[in-house]
Amino acid sequence: MLAFALYLLAGFGYALYFDLNLLEAVLVGGAVFCIYRGFTPKFPVTRAWRIFSRLAHRRKTAVTLVFFSALAIRAALLPLLPVPHPVVTDEFSQLLLADTLAHGRLSNPTHPLWMHFESIHIIQKPTYNSDYFPGTAAILALGVLAGHPWIAVWVLCAAMCAAICWMLQAWLPPPWALLGALLAVLRFDIASYWVNSYYGGCLAALGGALVLGSYPRLISKPKLPTALLLGLGTVAIVCTRPFEGLAVVIPVAVALGYNLIQGRLRFWTLIPIAGVVLAGAACLMLYCRAVTGDPLRAPYAVNQQTYGWPMTLPWFHPREIAFDNVELRRYYDYERQVHDRSSTILGELKFSTLKLQETWRFYFGPALSIPLVMLPLVWRSRRIRLLLICGGLTILASLVETGSSPHYSAAATGCFLAAVAECTRRLPRAQRPQLMLAVPLIMLAILAMRIGLDKANLPFTQAVNFESWCCVQPGKPDKARILAMLEKAGGRHLVIVKPKDNKDDFFQWIYNGADIDQAPVVWARDIGLTQDRALLEHFRDRKVWQLDPNAQPPRLTPFSGVE
Repeated sequence: MLAFALYLLAGFGYALYFDLNLLEAVLVGGAVFCIYRGFTPKFPVTRAWRIFSRLAHRRKTAVTLVFFSALAIRAALLPLLPVPHPVVTDEFSQLLLADTLAHGRLSNPTHPLWMHFESIHIIQKPTYNSDYFPGTAAILALGVLAGHPWIAVWVLCAAMCAAICWMLQAWLPPPWALLGALLAVLRFDIASYWVNSYYGGCLAALGGALVLGSYPRLISKPKLPTALLLGLGTVAIVCTRPFEGLAVVIPVAVALGYNLIQGRLRFWTLIPIAGVVLAGAACLMLYCRAVTGDPLRAPYAVNQQTYGWPMTLPWFHPREIAFDNVELRRYYDYERQVHDRSSTILGELKFSTLKLQETWRFYFGPALSIPLVMLPLVWRSRRIRLLLICGGLTILASLVETGSSPHYSAAATGCFLAAVAECTRRLPRAQRPQLMLAVPLIMLAILAMRIGLDKANLPFTQAVNFESWCCVQPGKPDKARILAMLEKAGGRHLVIVKPKDNKDDFFQWIYNGADIDQAPVVWARDIGLTQDRALLEHFRDRKVWQLDPNAQPPRLTPFSGVE
């Protein structure tokens, strides 16, 4: 226990290094000191709260306001934070599936030269597709049909914030529900990696909000639309984060069963929920059958069988895999190292604290941690105890995994914000208005500074920063730059990518769309003399380039022939 406490302290101390958290902690500490010494700002806080409260009591208006505010704020920041390019393997995989669905099919036939197109988080056999569950990609596909996949991300993130507002209204007084939703806009919708990438947790968070917002409404006043929303939220969770999402779905299911036994819930209410969930399960099975040939075998299982990863769960044990590609072998070795680092109790304690600090940094940070001093009082009141249980179990589920990111816990996003809002409501009445004003202002100041330093190319945090609460690290822009150059030149191109020398560089160039042969630009691996000749013959109508990823910057030159 002492070792865990020391590791926890060290982990949260380490977290202050990221994203100007140390400066944020200093500002929060200064604000708390001034408030409790009697400093009162000239701004009419009490009057502003009354206006805010009147707006919040108009529940539908509040939800609508949150949705359109989230859309407008992020759109207004496009000159500073433009539409993102995919930079990590997860994004390319999700976009492949989105492109597949946008073409009106569930999967793609295996390419005859599939060995040139192998990459991380995609499968080539029995079909060519992503290894992820289809939830997020299904939403991205709507964006593809609308003109760009980020359109779907933009709208989905705003819908998530609105759903969180609706959810919190079922648990908290209206002003505090609106406060929690506005914190969601600040935290996730302006510059987090959820809105600035193609693999965030918005859909799982929206699903969790629908489930947790429907439950108390069904108990107090059961209606068919509410039951359908609960079922729809469950399907959204299962199709995005099925393992961690169980920490939200199971407690709600147990609570529904308990209320059914106690006579507070009628049996008919469960029928539409079960109908939606079963329909979603049937659709998921049809998808799995189209991808893997077996309705009970997920693409994840095929990927693990073929490549040995992901190994995120402790019962996914490493095994010997014969790799034809050295870069894929390197990634397998990396996954194995991550898996093995938690094989001892001391290792588990150490890396659990690192995962905890990532979760804390993304969802709370110093500013939103101040109200949590009231958490014991909130727990005793039982008002939102079910939400606290769901949030706690979700964190435990993420700790079980050998490697995790903040979006793994996305289904419990509403639980975390409910805890912050309810704890703020329990603060001493005399200091509460000032703290409620100080916290968002500090968050905005840190956010503006973070974005400003990023645009000025000034260092402020670690180099790899995908889990930042405010901004996604730009990643390597080289592929997007070269792709834009080739598309501008027009015509059809084949880019043959040489193997990388750096064994720690897991950035993958080899990602293509759903229909490889029809793509304007095709990316392929250089895997040897015989295979490359077959590749050149297959794409003989294209201009062929060779890309050297080991040069700085990566160098694209006309392909002179098979050496």
